[in-house]
Amino acid sequence: MKQFKVSPGLQKLFIIGIAVGVISLVASFIMDPVRAWHGYLISYYFFMMIGLGGIFFAATQHLTNAGWSATVRRIPESFSAWLPWAVLLFIPIVFGGEHMYQWMKPGAFVADPKLAQKAGYLNVPFFIIRAAAFFAVWYFVGGKIVRNSLEQDKTGGVALTQKNIKLSAIFMPLFAILFSAVSFDLLMTLDPYWFSTMFGVNCFANLFLTTMATIVIVVVSLKKAGYFGDEVNENHVQNLGLLMFAFVVFYAYITFCQYMLIWYGNLPEETSYYLRRWEHGWSCYALFIIFMKFILILLPREAKRKYNRVLFMAYWLFIVNWIDIFWMVMPNYSQTPVLPFLEMGIALGFAGAFGLAVTGFLSRHPLEPAKDPRTFEALSLHQ
Repeated sequence: MKQFKVSPGLQKLFIIGIAVGVISLVASFIMDPVRAWHGYLISYYFFMMIGLGGIFFAATQHLTNAGWSATVRRIPESFSAWLPWAVLLFIPIVFGGEHMYQWMKPGAFVADPKLAQKAGYLNVPFFIIRAAAFFAVWYFVGGKIVRNSLEQDKTGGVALTQKNIKLSAIFMPLFAILFSAVSFDLLMTLDPYWFSTMFGVNCFANLFLTTMATIVIVVVSLKKAGYFGDEVNENHVQNLGLLMFAFVVFYAYITFCQYMLIWYGNLPEETSYYLRRWEHGWSCYALFIIFMKFILILLPREAKRKYNRVLFMAYWLFIVNWIDIFWMVMPNYSQTPVLPFLEMGIALGFAGAFGLAVTGFLSRHPLEPAKDPRTFEALSLHQ
């Protein structure tokens, strides 16, 4: 397998994306600072999901002792390179949060006694502590899984595989709790009066679906560029496509369940979320997501084995998932729909930075964890 090298053209493309993002963000602040902060939050959360999702995928493979994915596992591991960026880019949210979060505004609890009842949770110091716990677990537990995998490339120690199985068992419950908490903090508390017991699962479904789409994009692109030989074939791509398709269905199920329970309960403090995202024209985004995310083009077996078709659907779901996050955030900014031109520009900046982080990681490490004891199973995968 060839060592990955970032081509000057690809690196230039990422740098252009960052430049477009910076220009779009500056233009947003000049036009409307409140909109700029919301646009920043959309892409911050979206790419944070992918960074965390890469570690989650690797942990699931270790915990289930999966062998088929050994030759593609380095790709989701590379998403962990986004962690330092995610930590750094979280800082502006703390300082600009009062433009998005009602509970961060000075005197908010004094002016609203109902909101004051949630002051024990909704306060900036505890907000920062929760974020610090999230990043600490991501780095010290999730990051250790990746570092063990890289160390195995050098030493070939089988004991590192056993350590990763144990670390993955620790990481999973911590991931479930802390990712739910950070989703509550960044998205749900945009409306501090609304709540949903299914919101964390809903966000997790989006995380894994977006992560699988990104994995497919990188794996298939590298395969078509000649970096993967027989180590990755249509059988591996089919499995990745199966997971991507499965979580399209899972996301549909969870989203419907959340909506159905809120519709059936018909409580004002719950229905406000969907009313705000349906009325005054926002229904066009809702309908777009419903019909565009649940295209069943990957249902046939052969469709998941054709590189171009799987790659197209991965890009499609990647974009639609970003629009989904846009629809979750922007109605808190405006009662009427806004076209996401500035927000898409900001997203290109995040995409460029994410691309530089991931390709930098891949250029420093082998594309395949060749000394993983389960590599033989991946090489002999037939379906």
